[in-house]
Amino acid sequence: MLSPIKISSPISLLIAFFGFFLPFTDINCNEQKLDTINGIELVTGYKQDFDITNSGEEAKTNMERYDPNIFALNAFIASIMGIFLFVVKKFRSGYLLQAIISGIGLICMFGLMIDLKSKLADAQNGGNGKLNFDLNLEFEMKFGYWLVTTCFLLATIINIKLSRQKKPDTDILFPELDDDGGKEKQNLDMR
Repeated sequence: MLSPIKISSPISLLIAFFGFFLPFTDINCNEQKLDTINGIELVTGYKQDFDITNSGEEAKTNMERYDPNIFALNAFIASIMGIFLFVVKKFRSGYLLQAIISGIGLICMFGLMIDLKSKLADAQNGGNGKLNFDLNLEFEMKFGYWLVTTCFLLATIINIKLSRQKKPDTDILFPELDDDGGKEKQNLDMR
């Protein structure tokens, strides 16, 4: 039977998986919300719901579609892999591997926030010429983002703790040794 601490890691990764369907970020302009982007939209790519140039209905049909964000995609895959590792009994006690995968998800979540903010800064500064006028645009990270990030952090900490608690199985590594360091077996061999 699984202990509550051992099952809390896959549960947190399951919550992280479903957290991608919640709002991750709002795009604000001068304190006014322009658009809300879900995590799954960042994973699959999205089309903005607003037109900052106010060019009319024709421009709305030709709005740019953004590619999937690599950080969001990798974090989403990490949540799926973490769940998979728990479901497959052979990998269930591989706490170090699970810690690495949830750690990758955690790093990708921070990378996502930095990437979104830097792309917006580049667009505002005219780095790629998308915005030629001065607007105070900003990304505000929402509940879904923080939920998923917290779940990855929790899963990473739990798996690191479990990997440190796990004793190596000496019967598999060194079958000649038992709990008393092999002294009893040596004494039997000498008789």
